[in-house]
Amino acid sequence: MSVARADGYSVLIVAGLGAVFTAAGGSFVPTVAACLAAGCGAMEIHGAQQLARGDERAVNWLVRAQLLLMMVILGYALWQLTHFDEAFARSLIPEFRRSMAGLSLKWKMDNPYDYLSDSQLVLMARLGNTVVYCAVGIATCVYQGLMARYYHTRRAAVAQALAG
Repeated sequence: MSVARADGYSVLIVAGLGAVFTAAGGSFVPTVAACLAAGCGAMEIHGAQQLARGDERAVNWLVRAQLLLMMVILGYALWQLTHFDEAFARSLIPEFRRSMAGLSLKWKMDNPYDYLSDSQLVLMARLGNTVVYCAVGIATCVYQGLMARYYHTRRAAVAQALAG
């Protein structure tokens, strides 16, 4: 129960804050994804509450919350992979070049980004986006998959504890 409660509240709080901030920024898809993720946290909290009341069907809520959260995060990561905003990345290049120039002066070293064109910098940003969201997808499969397995493998122990 404590694992489910802690995990559920952490998902609910982080995703809820994410929903508020992305909604304030006017981003529709990230807001929807964050709201769905918060709902998964609420499902997990509900499962923990059911466990506390002695309902062994609670494990179903816990497993399904993890699997649904995995689908939400994978869907969002896939959306990010297929909707890279090249114009936005290009608009950040002047500030990036100024920042890197300042750092190279501070550290008295050459600025390696001086040798790259704007197109190459956008390509680097796209590559970074791909690496980050592929890592997010892998991490969520591992974490949420292991959490779902953890809850599922405890099913017999929960039934035994509730019966005795």
